[in-house]
Amino acid sequence: MNLTNHSETSKNYTDLYGEGYTSKILELERAINSKINEPLHFKVFGFEAGLGKSRETNRIINESLDDWNNSNKFLIVKPFRKDVIDTVKYFKHWNMGMNPNVLGITSENSRKWEENCERLRHIRVIIVTHQRYKNLCLNDELRDAYSKDRNVLIIDEKINFPIFTFSKTVYDEVRSILGISIQGDLDKVCDKLLREIQKHSREKHQTRCIRCEMKINPRTLENFMRLMEVNIKTIPNLSHRSIVENFIEGLVLWYSNKCIYNSGNISTSNPMHSLWGLENNIILDAGAVIDGVYKVANNRFTLLGQNRIVDHSKSLFHIVDFNSSKEKIKQNKNEYFPEISERIKQHHEINDKTLIICHKESATTVQFELLKLGVTSIGVGDNYTNEEYAINWFNNLVGKNQYSDFTKCWIIGTPNLSYEKYPIQYMQYAENGIGKRSLDIIKGRFVNSELYLVQVGFIAAELYQSIKRIQRNSKPQGEFFLVNSDSAIISAVIGQIKGIGKGQAIKLDFTSNGNTTKEADNVDKFVEYITAKEKGRYEKKQIMSDLKVSNFSRIAKDERVIDLIQTSKIRIHNKHVEVL
Repeated sequence: MNLTNHSETSKNYTDLYGEGYTSKILELERAINSKINEPLHFKVFGFEAGLGKSRETNRIINESLDDWNNSNKFLIVKPFRKDVIDTVKYFKHWNMGMNPNVLGITSENSRKWEENCERLRHIRVIIVTHQRYKNLCLNDELRDAYSKDRNVLIIDEKINFPIFTFSKTVYDEVRSILGISIQGDLDKVCDKLLREIQKHSREKHQTRCIRCEMKINPRTLENFMRLMEVNIKTIPNLSHRSIVENFIEGLVLWYSNKCIYNSGNISTSNPMHSLWGLENNIILDAGAVIDGVYKVANNRFTLLGQNRIVDHSKSLFHIVDFNSSKEKIKQNKNEYFPEISERIKQHHEINDKTLIICHKESATTVQFELLKLGVTSIGVGDNYTNEEYAINWFNNLVGKNQYSDFTKCWIIGTPNLSYEKYPIQYMQYAENGIGKRSLDIIKGRFVNSELYLVQVGFIAAELYQSIKRIQRNSKPQGEFFLVNSDSAIISAVIGQIKGIGKGQAIKLDFTSNGNTTKEADNVDKFVEYITAKEKGRYEKKQIMSDLKVSNFSRIAKDERVIDLIQTSKIRIHNKHVEVL
């Protein structure tokens, strides 16, 4: 955005919201220009999506470069390469001389600058991607070069650090890429991991999270790593090579870290992947108000700018009552996709532009169903060129503003992570181990209050950020449709959209006709509850209270519980249940 457009946009918000808007921007300006030295602390600005956090940050930095008394030097971290390029364009008037004042580092020029990284210290503003920031976590020397004599760090949007997951699917994929001569070595190095999965896979209910720690003969791992150093260069397909490189990175971590097992996955993270800062650290994240990672580590983060000011009273929010998790959609896909596509088309009017947000694997199916209904103007993913409909997916939306003038938004999936990833996210941001915190899950939610905050906060923040891809202006007039049946998630999302009008409560026809899959009964709830417990005795009275059931004897007679007894997983006594 050029400086003229910037001032016009800011004036729109100032004229409508007055001090409510200007006070937020002044608070951001003071934070950026403050002279502090708190390398372990981060100010998190949770301005609502579309308010102009990035735009105003650019303006503040631009003015500081023009101020002889301001010696701040900045490292700006942007989500994507395109954001880096766009930001450099905004500051291009500072690069008229021989030496640049503003430098964007991308894959195209990183080698040139990093081979002689001493030159970086003379640049006033350096702009990098989230990925480069994460890479610098693993390279102390290079991180020091980017940080030297630099005092202000501004991270645009939350950094999601990688989580490394081993599964039978991952193993099979890597095995199919590697040559036959190496497959035996792969089998040997993966043996302990596969055995761990096999040990837990006998569990009927897969919502349980289990701590696990695998050890391997160091020589076995070293031999495989040396073998792969030579052979990875022979993989011709770059996508396949990337899969194997990621696997090799994970291999060291699965055998050196404590891991968490869930539903066929063994996951962990690299402890070096954590937030690092300069003297003055700022995060710009519209979802921060509801994202639990900032709350469970409140000694590291100060949340600012949380109150919502933009008036959405001319917008409508509709709830489509259906559990839109991947699993439930998969179970009901033959009914769900045709009906939801029909509903989307019915609500699309002349002059409308409709954004559909789903799980990535659902995009093609939704496109196919719309095509069957005669809808042909559809842009999918990044291949959008002004069509009437756009389909995109979670993890491909944050920071993207090409849908800002759309009038309708349908969110037809829920961005759940696999259960074991929430405790790992907690560890990455709180910088604490999970210790003895309970990993119990009841009705799809962690019992531990901190892990619950991370889980529900992650989902709600993702949904909020997705919804706010459209109508990113000072007077939004859009229609939002959220397919969800979780009241806690719905309340958290709606709570971030000031003054939103309450629309219809929509019931899908196939669920009204009783065709949806059956919700878990009390026996399922008990089995899920008890199989998540560590070895020990658990009072029946407490179990009944936790599950809100009144007749335990009926549960105990069910064949699913009898199966647990016969396979020596539990014993049921007069007043307690023993987990073996």
